[in-house]
Amino acid sequence: VDLEITPMVAFFFYFEVGSESRAGAQGSFLRDVVERVVLARGGDRSDLLQAIAHSYCVSSDMAHATHPNYPEKHDPEHTVEINAGPVIKLNANQRYASEGRSVAWFEWACRKAQVPYQKWVMRSDLACGSTIGPITASGLGITTVDVGGPQLSMHSAREMCGSQDPPAMVDVFEVVLSGAV
Repeated sequence: VDLEITPMVAFFFYFEVGSESRAGAQGSFLRDVVERVVLARGGDRSDLLQAIAHSYCVSSDMAHATHPNYPEKHDPEHTVEINAGPVIKLNANQRYASEGRSVAWFEWACRKAQVPYQKWVMRSDLACGSTIGPITASGLGITTVDVGGPQLSMHSAREMCGSQDPPAMVDVFEVVLSGAV
């Protein structure tokens, strides 16, 4: 079965409290939908596995910009600036799902969209939060990249981001969802 490119967008509930629910990222919804799409096009289990192996997932959230009041919390070699483009998030302990292949793919999408990008590497001596990226990557086996728009003061009453970063994210997602990468 020739499975054409099928862009999909999934939004999940309960991320901030663990994603462990029927409607959360650890539920079966996304895998079930992917399977239904393959079967509706006349595919079988082998086609499903091939579709997953040839797919990419962008786990998109926000990203910590280097805070001027707390520069010691960031790796000095990987600072993140507001209004400098999407952030590719990396962590040695796989708290983010980004890996070489997915990072290269997202960088390609950014170049195609003519959007600058940044890389954020969490310091290995500090605790790190996570995203649904590792959940979807391990649950589905889809190559995943964790990205986000840079912001200051995440989870505070006064979160803020730059005016140029949201449109840049939209430009990259237009390239990704068009299947041009």
